Amino acid sequence: MATAKKTNPKPGTAVAVKKATSVSVANIREALQRQALANASRIEPGGGKNIRIGQDKSFSLPDGTKTREDLQLVVVDFVSRNEYYDRPYSKDDVSPPACFAIHENPKMLVPSDNSPDKQADSCAECPMNVFGSSPTGGGKACSNTRLLAVLPPDATEDTELWILKVSPTAIREFDGFVAGVNRTFGLPPIGVVVTVGFNDKMDYPSLVFKDPVPNENLESCFPRQDEARELLMREPDVSKYGQEAPKKAAPARGKPAARGRVVTR
Repeated sequence: MATAKKTNPKPGTAVAVKKATSVSVANIREALQRQALANASRIEPGGGKNIRIGQDKSFSLPDGTKTREDLQLVVVDFVSRNEYYDRPYSKDDVSPPACFAIHENPKMLVPSDNSPDKQADSCAECPMNVFGSSPTGGGKACSNTRLLAVLPPDATEDTELWILKVSPTAIREFDGFVAGVNRTFGLPPIGVVVTVGFNDKMDYPSLVFKDPVPNENLESCFPRQDEARELLMREPDVSKYGQEAPKKAAPARGKPAARGRVVTR
């Protein structure tokens, strides 16, 4: 019985088998630590940078100061931000938003792909972003805000940027301030120092922006614009979303529950 003759492959025709590269656990851990540091710059910082607004019409500053006096501020930059929460607010259980959008142009707001529960393909067509969708009244279920990065008038290059959130009731006031500065000074908000206080005609704390004067400290404020934009564009930390069963908001009074609502997941 004949047997097949073994032949050696011709030189240069042998197929090389690539060996798996060995990666140590230490190298993997180091790579993951670098990723964690990178992610830290992509999500919203904790409350330490935020100017908090009290129901008693007071400001709680990040340095621990609490005051009911007006603030003198320079608005270095600002963005528009929408946030939809699928459970009622609780100071003891601050949950992340189910859906959010951030953009410098309010007409171009689109829910982030990182939203845990996107409500629509765009904010303009979202059923949670129309008046009457709020379960507590005739407002919107989605909160429309302006987010400001601010500095004190005497800021230096080392002064920390703070964040001030403009509530839905004060958006028209803030937008009017921006338009007025553009019209009067021919400058964006960073070009002036503005007095920020509360509307005396409102029972609840609603911001007013008044008495803008030229910013004499532009050499310290202007170089901070890139830093401000990066800070404002950071997305909220939604890593804890869904750890508890969400409490869906009831439909607005007099409106049936939405059926066939377009939800993009």
